Amino acid sequence: MKRTAAFLIASLLGLSLAQGVRSLGMGGVLLPGPSGQGANPAYAAFPGKWDQEGFQLPIGLLRLLPLFPDTSPFSYFTDPNAFRNQFDLLSAYDQASHLGSFLINPARSPDEVVFRVSASGVSITDGQGRSLMPSFQAGVVAERPTASIPQPLLPLSFDLGPGTYLSVGPFAGTQGVRVAPNQDLAMALKEGSLHRCQASTPSPCALEAQGSFISGISLALGFSTPLPDIPGLGRVYAGVRGEGFYGLGYAEASAKARPTFDQDGNVSGVSYESRYFLSYPSFLEASLGQGGSGVGYGLRGDVGVAVDGGNWAFGLGVQNLLGFTQWSGVEVTVVDGRETSRTATTKRGDFSAPIFTLNGAYRLPLEVGELLLAADTRFGANTPTFHLGAEYNLGGVAIRTGVGLEGGLRFGLGAGFNLEALSLDLALTTHEAPLVGGTVYGIAMAVRF
Repeated sequence: MKRTAAFLIASLLGLSLAQGVRSLGMGGVLLPGPSGQGANPAYAAFPGKWDQEGFQLPIGLLRLLPLFPDTSPFSYFTDPNAFRNQFDLLSAYDQASHLGSFLINPARSPDEVVFRVSASGVSITDGQGRSLMPSFQAGVVAERPTASIPQPLLPLSFDLGPGTYLSVGPFAGTQGVRVAPNQDLAMALKEGSLHRCQASTPSPCALEAQGSFISGISLALGFSTPLPDIPGLGRVYAGVRGEGFYGLGYAEASAKARPTFDQDGNVSGVSYESRYFLSYPSFLEASLGQGGSGVGYGLRGDVGVAVDGGNWAFGLGVQNLLGFTQWSGVEVTVVDGRETSRTATTKRGDFSAPIFTLNGAYRLPLEVGELLLAADTRFGANTPTFHLGAEYNLGGVAIRTGVGLEGGLRFGLGAGFNLEALSLDLALTTHEAPLVGGTVYGIAMAVRF
């Protein structure tokens, strides 16, 4: 089990590095330009005047060192006792999914899930009586894998001619996480009564959780080019990209927590049911020992268009317009800690599961300094997200702020300093803690020479 947990955490590496520190300081907004070509292939040939970012220091990696046993799976090897008593899977997930920031107070897993019945109604709390978030979702949460993979880490890019490029690199990250009550439990919470939850055994009411994590090697071939200027509009850019991958690991899991009742109809505890699917290359079987050795691969096509209007810019990208993915491995079901089934399984993705990205920015010259406004939204096969950010430039100093909806409400505050030889960007980030709620704070940093 601990090996599996370490594998899942390792698969998250690099998830948050797609957003630079400047973007984080503006609430996570996606700025037009080459850094956004993962969401819109037209940006590969777009001017870089909008999205200038320094080299982001992945200071979140510090929290994966054994010095922080609450978030480091590696403390299992250096101090098994500290790992056993302090390691928290939710804290580790929270930090690993925000590697660009050092989290000051990562989310902490509840000791237990308690269904409470009182005169004021029904609630779901942890062991200390604190309310748990009724729902949380980020990314693509589907019943099958998707060809929409995370952006590669430090990819190698090759220029094949005017507007044509080839890129290869490793990737790892989550494709989606979701926690929510099912329909029966949601109705019971709304009605303030567990009567409908006692209708049958097992109870029809359940708190459900899903998540998937993926890693592999990506190979992308893209083409992006400027089109002739359109009078009154500006310079238009168009792009297409085909991306295939060979999988190094895929983990998909779902779980349900149901209330149990005694003979008098009182809540007596919680029953847990989980199902997980694992797929990884056969050479890892000796170390993982889960019976999940298999093959994973996929291919997808993306398209995009963008416009540079001088003081403004706008783009529309469509990921996974066409795609296919397949993984072979093992699917396991566990009920109240006892394995009830283990089956060799092959999972395939949908032929098309598009994700749309709209983003834009506008520069407003002021009498003193300049104001940059930016916004973006993503929707389609993923959970809808929205970001709005602003940056005020005065000489060599920039002040930033922003807000976003992305698996919960998030804020950003940041500053940039041009020190001639180098530029320094700092950001204070926030996001809503998954499942348990509350605000998590982080610190991010980048430099540009």
